[in-house]
Amino acid sequence: MKRKKYFSFFGILSATTNRKLLSIGCRISSILSKMPEIIKQLLEKQLKPIKLYSTNNIK
Repeated sequence: MKRKKYFSFFGILSATTNRKLLSIGCRISSILSKMPEIIKQLLEKQLKPIKLYSTNNIK
């Protein structure tokens, strides 16, 4: 009597691929939801010159 295979190679491969794609989708979603906060922090920490005058002014 032949035993039935419950898991085929392609079934396991499909499930693994699906899981990986869902994981990548969640990461992208997380980054996009945090984007406004990241932009806000970058704008607050904008580099400012040490000297207010520049010696490179060409008139």
